[in-house]
Amino acid sequence: MKGLTEMTNKTIKITQNKSLVRIAFNRPEVLNALSETMILEITKIFQSLNHNDSVRVIILEGIGKAFSAGADLSYMKNSGELDLDQNELQGKQLFEMYQAIEDCSKPVIVKAHGYAIGGGFGFLTLADISIAETNTKFSLSEVKLGINPAVIGPFCLKKIGLSHFKSLGISGELIDTERALRIGLIHQVVSAESIEEVVMKRVNQLLLAGPNAISSFKSYCNNMNSTNSAALIAQLRASEEGQEGLAAFLEKRKPDWSETID
Repeated sequence: MKGLTEMTNKTIKITQNKSLVRIAFNRPEVLNALSETMILEITKIFQSLNHNDSVRVIILEGIGKAFSAGADLSYMKNSGELDLDQNELQGKQLFEMYQAIEDCSKPVIVKAHGYAIGGGFGFLTLADISIAETNTKFSLSEVKLGINPAVIGPFCLKKIGLSHFKSLGISGELIDTERALRIGLIHQVVSAESIEEVVMKRVNQLLLAGPNAISSFKSYCNNMNSTNSAALIAQLRASEEGQEGLAAFLEKRKPDWSETID
């Protein structure tokens, strides 16, 4: 597998600092709207990071004035020239991108600002931790374009529930951070001046936890109904990481996986 610095991407910028990887949408001229290339590149990087032991935390953010303003309108308009099978393939590619993020074993922090519209809204439903600047606006705007947010529906249901999904999806209305916080779409609202500091504080908090424990917990959350929780706990307790964590606590020292990023 190529190293992160060797991967060529046209629409996203990837940087790594120790075990932290930042994935930045890099189409500021169109407010980081999703194109086919961008969808495929995001899918590929998340599938790659899933099994990369050098990575422990991922930040998803946007360059420019917005986090992501949804689908690129020219990309959407061109879909009218495609047949049904080709349009279905585009929908499948979008779903596979979101699924790659949900399946990622690393904790994902979304750092949102400006606008998170349509497909951009979808990224927030997949965030393990979502932090937004005070003036960020959110919308499931698809009905205004004569379509609906069907692809991100399953992810929205898990995050904000059917009631809020229907209300926002049927109206396409723009909501502020206060309402986004109230419905559980985001976890924290901070000023533009302090968001980087707050995000990095969360990163370092995650780096105090066992990476295998986090990965196991994320998988458990996605498969809770079919997981034998007693067996899972037994496996973790008996694991090398579990034993190190218990020993470190009893010996009043940091476990060997503990890390801090300045």
